[in-house]
Amino acid sequence: MTAAAPFLSVDSALAQVIDNYFPAIGSGAGDLSEEPAQVRAMGAYAPLGKRYGPLRIDAEGSESEGYANNVDRNVGGHSSAVISTQGSLSAVSRWGKRDQVHGNISVDDIRYPSRSIQNRTNWTANVGGVHDFGHDTIGVSYTHLALVQMPTDLGALIVNHPVPYQVDDGRLSYTATTHGRFSFIPQVDVQRYYFDNFAPTPSQPSQSYRDRVLITEGVTAQYEMRQDSHILLVMQGTEIRYQTQLTGAPSRDSNGASVMAGYDFGMRGPLRFRALVGYQTRRYRANGYGTINSPMAEAELSWSPTRLTTATLSVRHGIEDSAFENVVGYTFTGARIGVTHTYQRNIVFSAYGQIQKANYPSAPAFLQNTVLYQERNNQTYYGVGAEVDWLINRHMRLAANYDFSSQNTVGSGQFPIHTFLVGFHLSL
Repeated sequence: MTAAAPFLSVDSALAQVIDNYFPAIGSGAGDLSEEPAQVRAMGAYAPLGKRYGPLRIDAEGSESEGYANNVDRNVGGHSSAVISTQGSLSAVSRWGKRDQVHGNISVDDIRYPSRSIQNRTNWTANVGGVHDFGHDTIGVSYTHLALVQMPTDLGALIVNHPVPYQVDDGRLSYTATTHGRFSFIPQVDVQRYYFDNFAPTPSQPSQSYRDRVLITEGVTAQYEMRQDSHILLVMQGTEIRYQTQLTGAPSRDSNGASVMAGYDFGMRGPLRFRALVGYQTRRYRANGYGTINSPMAEAELSWSPTRLTTATLSVRHGIEDSAFENVVGYTFTGARIGVTHTYQRNIVFSAYGQIQKANYPSAPAFLQNTVLYQERNNQTYYGVGAEVDWLINRHMRLAANYDFSSQNTVGSGQFPIHTFLVGFHLSL
């Protein structure tokens, strides 16, 4: 199931948002690793959903209003009131030891009365499942995303309105366990990106040159140290093929490979820890783009010192695709820490802080003396936010949140963005 975004959040986590919808590196496909967000509320205030035998259905919706000082998310951007409407419907059926099927659809609509050019609607849909053969398991999932890219997304174009794009993602994995402590997860993931509804200008080409297919195949080897605790080795290969080439530029197609090793501590008391480190390389078909090599890391630490408090730290570093015509790839580093505390059973406080950074190499030599040439550059994003939820009963809650971010686009200085929202939430 797709990861649930924080309630009332309006672009609070901007860079690499696409990664929020997919499982961690080395994880199998089709597994519903956690219940829908509303089920994680405290005991007497947790929505019950509707149950029909092994099938559970959950639905939720919210309406929020507030204010943002820079809805263009660019230097000199306009301010506006904000109206945010969100809704989701999910279903999951479990039987046997591990068999399950699940589906989810969610919609997020944001309106700016004083700046309608920035209005946008995102929606996602996902289906997946796992079948247990008694010793091995097979997992499959399909996800469709209809999103928009903003100028504050790292590696994004500096434009004055959202750039819509869609992603289709299909995953298949097979978890083969031995009679000892070893298990292996061969898997394949196919993603298709396509951009639409973007009017080209003389200084900015049509976005169709960014349409591409990514094929990632790999295998994860696990050695069980104790129950739910594993040593991991992940090996992956990636092929990227662009559907439309940029006029006058060489092919952006590339092949890549990565090797990572790490440890998954599993759920042991109040601590949950998972970390992978390794090395990644990407070689482009056109010699002019050269090769990008970079260390690679993904880590997550979750600590629950009490039943009412949870703190989570996540860190990621690797190679990403760029939206700039003159840069094909860059290295990305991000870190985020969040804390959630439940007060008097029905009042929940949460806060987060994050930093994200992109380092762009110099444009290829063949672009020198053209408008596309760019020296080595970087972008940095800082963000903090806080939220309070009042759970009125199992089906209703009120929430208020505040988000602050500061970021530079390529060629500009830092600019601040303040967003405040108050909303009402209903759950089945």
